[in-house]
Amino acid sequence: MIAGMSDYPPATRARLLDAAAEVLLATVAADRTGVIAYYREVLAAGRYLYDAQRKYANNALIAALFEHTWSDEERAGDDEPLTRERLLERLAEVGEALNDDEEAVEFKTFLFELAERVAKASGGFWGGISADEAAFLNELKRLLKMPG
Repeated sequence: MIAGMSDYPPATRARLLDAAAEVLLATVAADRTGVIAYYREVLAAGRYLYDAQRKYANNALIAALFEHTWSDEERAGDDEPLTRERLLERLAEVGEALNDDEEAVEFKTFLFELAERVAKASGGFWGGISADEAAFLNELKRLLKMPG
């Protein structure tokens, strides 16, 4: 496994590898605006992830996320429904689990930028963020223990 990920126990590594998908789901759920907006959000997430793979190429946590393939056992491991509350709990676990080093701070930034990009996409051409999405972004910052 990549060097920075080896600093975390296996269960924590699994949590961190799920974080981007959970951020995406929680952001989309923050403001349900219809099929067209959902499509824009998914496209924005794909574009962001494509660009982030290069932007954060030297971050072991982010690189591990792009390199990991999930086994059938990992996919079937958690049968609890992913409600909004459960997603927020899981994101709080990510904030608690991350070390306070440069790599972890960059990982938090990566997750927040993903949410921000998705939230802006649902606003159409002008990229506006709804009040519900803005509230979610503020909550995400708090959950990830980011400054500001």
